[in-house]
Amino acid sequence: MARSKSSPARLIVALSVAAVLAVFLIYTAIAGSTPALEPSNLTGHPGVVSLTGKVVGPVTGNAHASAGLHFALHDISGVSPTVAIVYHGSVPDLFEVGRDVNLTGELQGNAFVATALTTKCPSKYTAKV
Repeated sequence: MARSKSSPARLIVALSVAAVLAVFLIYTAIAGSTPALEPSNLTGHPGVVSLTGKVVGPVTGNAHASAGLHFALHDISGVSPTVAIVYHGSVPDLFEVGRDVNLTGELQGNAFVATALTTKCPSKYTAKV
């Protein structure tokens, strides 16, 4: 039973590939994440974040105009103070006051400037209020 001479070379290549994949996995887990917050804990978080809450009216403006679409957001539980939102972009069909939404953007002064807006679909299994 003779051993192949290429065996150690294959082992080294396989271990090298595994090490590169492990480093990539660790990098994406640490550096590639966006913090997910609610309006009650938004203060003091610099940079781009994902903000989830319930839309509070009135909704004014136009998302495609230079001033943008303006509305307020509070925690889904409804207990927090509101955060002013300015959004530029495409507005989903299900967007309305009282709907749960997820925004991506950053806090600039007293307003959260959003670059992405998605609505959460209402569940048919929850009681209507």
